Amino acid sequence: MTFTSRRVALPTGISLNVREQGEGGPTTLLLHGWAVSGVVWEPVLANWPAHAGRVIVPDLRGTGFSQKPHEGYTLEDDVRDVVALIDTLGLTDLVLVGHSKGGAIAQRVALERPAALRKLVLVCSVPASGIPFPDADAAFFRSLCGPREGAAQILGLMIKKPVPAAVLDHQIDAMASVAIESLLGGFDAFRTANFADQIGGIKTSTLVIGGAAEHVITPAMLQQLVVDPIPGATLALIPECGHYPQFESTHELVELLVAAGGGHAHHHHGK
Repeated sequence: MTFTSRRVALPTGISLNVREQGEGGPTTLLLHGWAVSGVVWEPVLANWPAHAGRVIVPDLRGTGFSQKPHEGYTLEDDVRDVVALIDTLGLTDLVLVGHSKGGAIAQRVALERPAALRKLVLVCSVPASGIPFPDADAAFFRSLCGPREGAAQILGLMIKKPVPAAVLDHQIDAMASVAIESLLGGFDAFRTANFADQIGGIKTSTLVIGGAAEHVITPAMLQQLVVDPIPGATLALIPECGHYPQFESTHELVELLVAAGGGHAHHHHGK
């Protein structure tokens, strides 16, 4: 199956590039994180089973083929866009999936649009309490923002499993297209996230997925800061995986996502 893309104009004044694939329920909405675009989910789209329903993948503001304003990169700005996207497309019975910074966005969206959601899935998610980088680390990450080499270095630091060079290059190219305002503003947005006191109010059934080998958002950190505070949330770890299961462990991730929506992925190994 292949996806189609279209621009969706939102009442927030931003238009987003949105990839869509498949039909039927449930609808799965995949939110990407910091320093990447919706391209990060393309390996998942390529492996999405036809029976598993409709999938929607936006480029969030400042990334990919979406509008790139010079400001407006707080977590709240992204949350407003995603809520507006759900409302504009009339999405219901939704499996909302957020990766990394997208996980922080998804937690906020779950609090604002609980009636639209059937499941919340947080993949290697930034906690609602943020990630307090030491100043030196923050300065280092900031210095990598912008050039292609910086994107390559960020990705290299975050993955644990060997990934084919062509796959990595494609992702790095996509990262290099992210607006500098989005890189710098989005970095501060996830670092300083501060709504941990609210996530006990999440009513949606929640699955948290982590990379067992990740060293930035570690399994222990996920358990303590994401799983434990959300009522009834469960944790699934993908073996040997780092921060980007979309291309480190595509089949395992697809299987978990399809199951979260109430279906089962059928494995077809080889071509």
